[in-house]
Amino acid sequence: MADAFFNKTSKREMSNKGAQETSSEINSVASGSRDDASSIIGGKRRQKYDDGLEEDDYDLIEENLGVKVERRKKRFKRLRRICDTESDGEDQHVDEGLAREKIAEELFNDNYDSESHESRSKRSSPKIHNYEDDSESDADDFIVDDNGRPISEKKRRRPMYTDACLQESQDIFGVDFDFDDFDYADEDDYEDESEGDDTNFMSSKKRKSTKKKVSIFDVFEPSELKRRHFTDVDHEIRKVDMPERMQTRQIPVTAGDSQELEDEANWIYRHAFSKATVSEQAWNAERKAPTAVKTIKQALDFIRNQQLEVPFIAFYRKEYIKPDLSIDDLWKIYYHDEIWCLLYERKRKLKMLFEKMRQFQLESLGADPEKPFPDDVRLMLDTDFERLNDIQTVEELKDVHMYFLLNYSHELPKMQSHQKRKLLQERREKEKARKQSATVAATENKTGAENIKPIDCNKETNEVDEQLKQSSDCSPYAVFRKAGICAFVKSFGLTPEEFAENLRENYQRNEIKQETLSPMEMAKKYLSARLLTVDAVLQAAKHVAARQLAQEPLLRKTIREVFFDRARLNIRPTKIGMVQIDENSPVYSMKYVAKKPVDSLFGDQFIKLLMAEEEKLLEIQFLEEFDGNANANGPPGDYVDGAKSLYHLDQFSKHVLEWNALRAECVHMALKKWVIPDLIKELRIKLQEEAQQSILHSCTAKLYKWLKVAPYKPELPPDSSYTDWSTLHGIRTMALAYDSDQSVAAFCAFATVEGDISDYLRLPDILKRKKSHNSEEKTQKLAALRKLTSFIKSKKPHVVVIGAESRDALMIQTEIRDILKELETTEQFPRIEVEIVENELAKVYANSKKGESEFREYPALLKQAVSLARKIQDPLVEYSQLCDADDEILCLRYHPLQDRLPKDLLLEHLSLEFINRTNEVGVDINRMMQNSRTVNLLQYICGLGPRKGQALLKVLKQSNQRLENRTQLVTVCHLGPKIFINCSGFIKIDTSLLGDSTEAYVEVLDGSRVHPETYEWARKMANDAMECEDEETNPAGALDEILESPERLNDLDLDAFALELERRGFGNKNFTLYDIKNELRCLYKDLRTPYAKPSSEELFDMLTKETPETFYVGKSVEAIVIGFAYRRPQGDQLDNANPIKLEEKMRWQCPFCRKDFPQLADVWNHFDDNTCRGQAFGVKLRLDNGLNGFLHVKNLSDKPVRNPEERMRVSQMIYVRIINVDIDRFSFECSSKSTDLNDVNNEWRPRRDAFYDHLSEELDSRKVAEAKEKLMQQRTYTRRIIAHPNFHNKTYADVIALLADADQGEVALRPSSKGSDHLTATWKVADDIYQHIDVREECKENDYSLGRKLWIGTEEFQDLDEIIARHIHPMAMAARELLEYKYYKPNLAAANENERDYMEKLLLREKAKDSKKIHYFFSASKPLPGKFLLSYLPKNKVFHEYVTVIPEGYRLRGKILDSVNTMLCWFKEHWSDASLPPATPSNSSTTPSIMHPPPTPLSVASTAARSTGSRPYSVTDAVYSSTPRSGISVAASSSSFGRGAGARSGGSSEYSVSQPISNTYGFILNNPTSSNIGHYGSSGTRPSSNDSTHSGMPYTPMDDALYMTPFTPHHGLIDAPSPSDQSPSQYRRNGAYGTSSNFVNTSFHGTGRTNAYNTGRHMANQGWANRRNPQRQQYQQSSINMGSMTMDGNRYVSTPMSGYNTPNSSVGSTTGHMNISPICMDRSAADTPLSDEI
Repeated sequence: MADAFFNKTSKREMSNKGAQETSSEINSVASGSRDDASSIIGGKRRQKYDDGLEEDDYDLIEENLGVKVERRKKRFKRLRRICDTESDGEDQHVDEGLAREKIAEELFNDNYDSESHESRSKRSSPKIHNYEDDSESDADDFIVDDNGRPISEKKRRRPMYTDACLQESQDIFGVDFDFDDFDYADEDDYEDESEGDDTNFMSSKKRKSTKKKVSIFDVFEPSELKRRHFTDVDHEIRKVDMPERMQTRQIPVTAGDSQELEDEANWIYRHAFSKATVSEQAWNAERKAPTAVKTIKQALDFIRNQQLEVPFIAFYRKEYIKPDLSIDDLWKIYYHDEIWCLLYERKRKLKMLFEKMRQFQLESLGADPEKPFPDDVRLMLDTDFERLNDIQTVEELKDVHMYFLLNYSHELPKMQSHQKRKLLQERREKEKARKQSATVAATENKTGAENIKPIDCNKETNEVDEQLKQSSDCSPYAVFRKAGICAFVKSFGLTPEEFAENLRENYQRNEIKQETLSPMEMAKKYLSARLLTVDAVLQAAKHVAARQLAQEPLLRKTIREVFFDRARLNIRPTKIGMVQIDENSPVYSMKYVAKKPVDSLFGDQFIKLLMAEEEKLLEIQFLEEFDGNANANGPPGDYVDGAKSLYHLDQFSKHVLEWNALRAECVHMALKKWVIPDLIKELRIKLQEEAQQSILHSCTAKLYKWLKVAPYKPELPPDSSYTDWSTLHGIRTMALAYDSDQSVAAFCAFATVEGDISDYLRLPDILKRKKSHNSEEKTQKLAALRKLTSFIKSKKPHVVVIGAESRDALMIQTEIRDILKELETTEQFPRIEVEIVENELAKVYANSKKGESEFREYPALLKQAVSLARKIQDPLVEYSQLCDADDEILCLRYHPLQDRLPKDLLLEHLSLEFINRTNEVGVDINRMMQNSRTVNLLQYICGLGPRKGQALLKVLKQSNQRLENRTQLVTVCHLGPKIFINCSGFIKIDTSLLGDSTEAYVEVLDGSRVHPETYEWARKMANDAMECEDEETNPAGALDEILESPERLNDLDLDAFALELERRGFGNKNFTLYDIKNELRCLYKDLRTPYAKPSSEELFDMLTKETPETFYVGKSVEAIVIGFAYRRPQGDQLDNANPIKLEEKMRWQCPFCRKDFPQLADVWNHFDDNTCRGQAFGVKLRLDNGLNGFLHVKNLSDKPVRNPEERMRVSQMIYVRIINVDIDRFSFECSSKSTDLNDVNNEWRPRRDAFYDHLSEELDSRKVAEAKEKLMQQRTYTRRIIAHPNFHNKTYADVIALLADADQGEVALRPSSKGSDHLTATWKVADDIYQHIDVREECKENDYSLGRKLWIGTEEFQDLDEIIARHIHPMAMAARELLEYKYYKPNLAAANENERDYMEKLLLREKAKDSKKIHYFFSASKPLPGKFLLSYLPKNKVFHEYVTVIPEGYRLRGKILDSVNTMLCWFKEHWSDASLPPATPSNSSTTPSIMHPPPTPLSVASTAARSTGSRPYSVTDAVYSSTPRSGISVAASSSSFGRGAGARSGGSSEYSVSQPISNTYGFILNNPTSSNIGHYGSSGTRPSSNDSTHSGMPYTPMDDALYMTPFTPHHGLIDAPSPSDQSPSQYRRNGAYGTSSNFVNTSFHGTGRTNAYNTGRHMANQGWANRRNPQRQQYQQSSINMGSMTMDGNRYVSTPMSGYNTPNSSVGSTTGHMNISPICMDRSAADTPLSDEI
């Protein structure tokens, strides 16, 4: 870059004639003559004037050009004068140009140390000075500055670095650059140079040369120099007159002759415009007609021979490419030219290798013609060269090369040795001849003998021997070749070439030459020390023949074409993939695929498959079997079998059959072992490249959409009152950026018309609500709006922009619109639009190095606002801010899979879009010099690049002048003819700003797209349109007039003008003339698409950050319940309302909201007060992206649901499926039906692939299920070494069998499935009923010994005997007492019958016998071992309660009783404790009633728990095993409530909601915001078809009463019992106790229905759940446990809350009044309850 700033002049002197020629050429460019311009291109390059020109020379040049020429000062003349003469008292001064040159020499010149002082002094200054009367007289004895002022007489001890130099260096190296880091010379050096005598000057020069110079290469890393384009290669690129991109291409652009261009055009047409891709790709759908070949050749001629870049061809050579080729087609030709050149170069090198081998064979084998050729030698034939010339692809070239190595690799060392000997011989002959000529010359001129330097032949020999030696080939083929097997293979009947021809033609074109001997007999001839047996020889022959067939290029080409067209693949999931690939996975539709043709793959599908394969989710298998050619006798068979038939001789003799079998084995081995596996690898690469191209086209299409938008143009009315709002020079913009986090302050930025940020505003309260109930928040919001109003009023922006961060942007947009409407009225503002703009670019810019360096002190949001304001001014300029050396443009998201593309490939294609758009819009270099924001666009101008563009700008900055006309691109900027032709039309000069500030001729066309080569035609069109004669009118005046009246151009007959130009030899210029006409209508009209407001779909995507691929109808999502939708009753409904009387409660119920009241008048008052919210008819949901959803009650479950509040609660996480999306309202409708979640009807999930293998999926699912079942059956336990008579190393089934015949109360200890630190104690409760107790061990010596401390729940035991004696035996005795009770009934319920239904039948039978008594029975519960079911029939309704056996006796309703008699006495006294009798629901009701506790004042902890809507937790049976329960105190209740709430919120308590402790006792906290709570511990039965009677439900504390809380003496302990400590093993496995680890299924749709709401094996999105973080899973599980649910058919039924007024009673009272209320349960008879007794 810097070399362009400090350019050296190539010549010191220039004649007057040369100056006149140069000026004439430049003048021809300015006049627009195409012929003269072409002469410049073809002529010798003259870039700059030499400062050796005299004044007369400059005058002559100015006379020829008609413009002032900048004259250079002879800076070193005074310096020499000072050095040659004595100093006359004036100190030496260093001018600014010299200082710059000094920096350049020391920073960038590698040969600085070796250059003489004279060579350095001859370098011209890069700064061009304007001097009209610059005197070159030697009489001048002082140095003046650029303004003619003398420099102060102060002795300089070091060079003066000007601000301009510093600024330029900082532009290169950054703002931290300091000249002090480059202090190359000591101060004395400059003093010595000014002393005057030559001796001192030479001595100082020597001293200076000995000092070590510090260059740029010593300061910066090579990688940094390469990144900043400061290497020698970059310097060469700047110097060469060739477009930079053509030089930096991987294969630089080179010239080609006509025949090569013809061949290349045909090749490009076949491979780029007519050849179909292997997979289905939309970007390759268009096909070109064969007539496009001629157009392609012409485009290649422009690119390769004329070195014109693609944008120039597309804009200024339309006649040659239209209508066949577009600009995208030209870029495709450009890149295919690179592939062609690479292929052409490799073919040329391989051809040279072929020629060397043939020459070697001729010289070695032709030396003795009578000697027979060796069997392993294959002669190079002309057909090999023809095959090489016919190569069309890199794959074919590789095949030919590999075939060459197969046949000639053993001859390559001999050939190389032969070449070395020939080379050495030639060198010796040359040396001999040279010596002879030198000897002759020495005799004639003796002085010449001293210069004779003999060549070291030994050195040459060593150089020749230094070539790499080829390693010896030890492959099987080489071994068999040495054994002479190649001769045996020749007896197979066909050469590899002949067989390949048969395969290509699909018939036996070459007949098989059958050998008379059998293979066995033939093999005997080749027995050797290596091959001792006939079988070994045959195997070797098969290997050699198959290898030759496999490497045959024609065979591989033929099979490649067929295989790529007919290949198929299978896809199978791995074990991980079977679990993780769900319907949201991108490969869900291809999880199981069988025999899918590769041509059915489309887009980026294969990339997604590869990603899944890399993640070990899928296995992709390409089938080696593929269809053969069509068969007239039936369907095509296998291709390999068909290939065998082409190597088969139709004879039936024994030895022919043997040969046929041998040949068939060779073909099979060649294709299956080598050819097809290699082609599979090629096919994978090919499919991946095509998928990458699909992604690449999507990325470029998105960037095209961004860059194609023109700057925003406000629609202002043509009113004189709006003069302050003129948009002639641009628009003023104001942008607001905010963060979704309200604690982060938002910012507004105001940008001037130049894009400078003149002011900003901080708005910390802009996201707050104006209608907030918080008065302080409302006040802050109004203050923020007042500040914003004042800011808008003072700045007067043309448009206001808001970043599309979230849906809050809509609120801000509405508020700002209100402000602007008010200003329209009060301040006469015009209509100002408020636009919401995508903020992705702003975010990247805020974190970019560009944003950091430009606004170092600005916060991130303010930098986002800056980017938003500038983006709407000009999107192209703002996006170009990321086009720097750090390639930050790649930080934008163009495609979800863009990371799968090579970085360089993506960056290159993104640059093409910038090239197209930048050349379409053009650049103003003068504006770039004033505003650095547009500098990055210059590199994309046609012909330029980052190196040439930066050099062009530096030259202009160095000359400190603006570009006044395009001619100065040559005269000032020193652009070569090729670069000038490419770029001049795209560099525009705003001639209206020049005015009278320049004396140079102002060319109006320099501000247009008209190319300088067609200026004359434009002038001619202007003159003809104005009907003026050329000699009468000034051409510039005609242009000015036509620009003011462009309608006059309509009268021109451009077609006739085009014919005249074609007749004169200019070719067809029809398109060019019409382009000139359009340009004269409006100079450099912006061709980009005008800004348009975002559509509803675009706004939806921007604000939600979703796309149609991520959010669509049918997607299964996770949502949170935020409330319920109620339908308020209308006037007629209220008038006709009929309150419901609750007979059992003696209360009245509202028919709409189901709230009950003590009196009927209260219901009417409820209506009159308008407090009835009505009945809930739907659920309000919200997603993580902020979208609100609605779940209608009809879509809640497959079964009718009356009240959704009974099924769900606020803050509960559920799974739903989207059934409709309303993009205008930013909402969606969804369904939670099991049929929809499981997609029973196959209407929601992504459509399966057409080749989906449903059978394999079903078989794999069945195998997985069988494996799980088998694993459960074969589950083993760790064998323990425990010496105790009750311990057995047995499984669960073995222990059950052992206790089957034992007495009641017997106990057996066994290893636990929980690990080596647990034991399981199993004791027999009753026949076929066994309770399993988990025993946790601590202080263990090893995994097999017994721990010194044993724990059951929170109680510690010393040994197993203590557990049996103190824990199990007391419970066994209590159970035996109940078993022997007179009203005990054995549980004889059938397997498919509920035990409650069974007991209900017994009670009804007894009631029929004696209706006067209240009958009751006890029975041992099978589903809940250790509990006894107490069933009683007070009137007509059967009630059920559970009695738990504990070591202290029994627990009933939380009351601990020591004996059966005590328990019965207490129960008979308190069974009916309630203020109102229970109500009996109808048979059709599915809404359970409840048992109410007496109301009690709530404690603080319980109130907090109620406010959070906590889920009830439970305490294990064993928690009461050590301390007798004397009662339940308020303090205990409070602490328990507090632990429950804490467990839910923090997860640190042992009573964690996400992992409930037990199901022995349940309580429930009321949520004031919702009218339902899920009952933990409730159960019920489904009414059978024969009996509609509903069973009762155990007591559940409800409503506003203080709920009974389990007494927990060990609440401070950390180790809490798990939910399955006291549960049967089969229920632990099935998740019956509600633990998060064993949670299997959750359903809201009735008993037995599978609903994929939350977790478990029935979940619709198992893979999604597996990828959730643990905290999210715990939160979700907590939400699940707190809701109404069904677990393996056992549903926790939620119950509506109702106000209940009962007398106050103390929680600690042992005789609290209780009401037993019936409940209707919806479950099958086979289901089992999971609740404790209450």
